[in-house]
Formats: sequence, structure tokens, C-alpha cells
Amino acid sequence: MLRTAREAAGIGLREIARRTHYSASYLSLLESGKRTVPAAAVAAYEAALGSDLERLTSAAKTPASVDLSALSDVAVMLSATRRIEDRTGTLAVLPAVRGMSAMAETFVDQARSGTAARKAAGIASEIDQYRGWLEHASGANSASNRSLRKAVELATQSGDSDRLVHGLSFTAYVDLARGDRAEAAGLSDAALTVRDVDPLIRVYEHFQRARIHAASAEPRDAQRLLVRADRAMEATEGRKPPEAGYWYTPGFFGLQRARVLRTLGQADRAQDEVRAAVDALPEEHRRSEWAAKWRRAADGHTDVPH
Repeated sequence: MLRTAREAAGIGLREIARRTHYSASYLSLLESGKRTVPAAAVAAYEAALGSDLERLTSAAKTPASVDLSALSDVAVMLSATRRIEDRTGTLAVLPAVRGMSAMAETFVDQARSGTAARKAAGIASEIDQYRGWLEHASGANSASNRSLRKAVELATQSGDSDRLVHGLSFTAYVDLARGDRAEAAGLSDAALTVRDVDPLIRVYEHFQRARIHAASAEPRDAQRLLVRADRAMEATEGRKPPEAGYWYTPGFFGLQRARVLRTLGQADRAQDEVRAAVDALPEEHRRSEWAAKWRRAADGHTDVPH
């Protein structure tokens, strides 16, 4: 848990040694479990990291202490990290997300039954899905594949429909980016069969399936799914996005429509759609790192992504 907390904070071993006034070699022995961790070292880490390690350490040791309160705290950490990434970019948060992933998977291993176990699996799935996305964005393809597959496995374990669809959907997106259209189609189809899903998550999956059809030279099916996506989006007007998909806004969906149109070869319509969609994005989303390529496309500096 010392190592997990340190990595989640994005701090290296030498830096934590400097902050705690212990040697790096000694802390390495503590973090690897080769030496018993004294209370003074825990207190030093807490002071250096600003974290309450006692509860996390207790949670790691006994399944009963992996309670819903601790898991809710992890969910809050994840939400904050996503918004930090919007402002600072992928590489700034990836080390912290990897640390959060290790911590969440520890909770899953310890809480083996009941509500806490399902909640732990759901949160771990969301973190691994996010980790896989960040790894994909940073070019770590093999690591991304492992993280996304693990996210789907954990989502199935959690019994959370939204988590399962998100895991399948992100994996399909990455497979499509790698040129594996058949695998992407299978995952997207699987996502569309899951029941009791937040309607906004479902809207995105319709857009994504339309894009896969377009990329597979299936224009009729792409147009059919595009119409279905538009109708589904209209039915969700005024609905608040889920926290795990806070970017699902009308402007974001407009960008997805533009992507499908561009893939279908309708470049002019796609360009018009991007301009309108970027204007419709909430201000904090428009300024985010992920929206940079769309801002450039809206200004005519680059082609619409497809």
C-alpha cells in the first residue's frame, strides 16, 4: 500500500526518500515487503503524500474493511483525475492512474463477496478502462490491450451494465483504431445487446457502430445506425450525463456524427458538423486536451478525424 499510494501520487522512490528522510534502499525493502513496516514510516508517508494510509492499509489486510466508504473515496479520486487530464494531458496523469489501478485491484482481491466486492469490481473496471484509454493515447498498445480486457472482465464480475458497455465500447474503439474492424464490430454488437444501460451511453454506442460500418465500407448500415443514433440522442434531451461519461453532451455527439460522415466520404457535411459541435461543447470541454484536434478541424487547419 505504501508503493500504491506513492505511485498514485506520481512520486518516485528517490523523491519520497527525500521527503521522508529515509534512504531509498530502505524504503524499497518496505515497499516490497522484505522488511516489516514501522508505524513511523507509515506516518512519514502520510505526511509526505497528504494521504490517510492507515485505512487503506487496513482495507488491504482484511476483506471486511474494504467498505463502501473507502470505495466511494476511490471513485472521487478517479473523477478528479479525469478532469485533471482534461487540463493537463495524458502523460501527466498516467502514473497516478496506474497506481489507482493497482490499489483498486487489491480491493477486488480482498473483498470476495457481497455488495462491496461488486462495487470494488465496478470501480476497478472503470479505472482499468481509463488506464487502457490513456495507454492507447500514449502509444503503449500492448499495455492498453491488457488493461481494456481486464476492464471487461471486472465489469462482468461487477454485474454493472454501464461498466460492461463502457469496457466493451472503449475496447472496440481501440481495436478500430488499430485497423481490426471485425473485432471492433463484434465488441460493439455485444455492447448493444446489454440491457439496462444509461441511455446516453447507448447513444454513443450507436454512433460508434455507425462508424464501424462506415469504416467497413457498409454505407447503408452506417446511415441506418446514424439515424438510430440521432433518434436516441433526441430522446435523451436534457438528461444529465453519468459521472462515468460526463463528456456525453450534445456537442460531443455532434463530433461523433461528423466522424461518421467523414468516414463515409462526406467531408463538407462533416466539416460543418464539427464547427457546430465544437461551439456546442461546454466551455471546460472545449478547452480540454482531447478537444484540441476537433478545434483544429473546426478552424480548417486539419481534416475532420475519421
